[in-house]
Amino acid sequence: MNIKEVAERTGLSAHTIRFYERSGLIPKIKRNDSGIREFTDSEVNFLIFMVTLKKTGMSLEDISEFTKEGCILERLESGEMPKESVSNRLSILLNHQNKLLEQQQNIELLINAVAQKISFYEKYIEASGKIETEDLKDDEKKI
Repeated sequence: MNIKEVAERTGLSAHTIRFYERSGLIPKIKRNDSGIREFTDSEVNFLIFMVTLKKTGMSLEDISEFTKEGCILERLESGEMPKESVSNRLSILLNHQNKLLEQQQNIELLINAVAQKISFYEKYIEASGKIETEDLKDDEKKI
């Protein structure tokens, strides 16, 4: 599959894919006799996963470390992949997962704060603009 097709499948621009290859985020892609990149399905799936990591906020530094050996699925299936490489990837993913879980907790707190304000304003509107001062104080303490 050529770079245009890969760009369509991944949502990345051809320029970005070339940049990722030049910077070593993805392994060098084989080229045909005309010099056109020919991506395998495995390479495209690897690129899609890399994009997923980026969307979750993983740093390019961590992505680079994670991807430095390219797609390892085939080597894993054949038993040719060193456990150290797999352990390194696992460590990167576990650290990233912990960061995401912390972000999730912070977002849940913010969602609750917004929900409390919405509840207060809905009560205010339902009461025709009359709300007890105590209700206001209690609501603000929650946030």
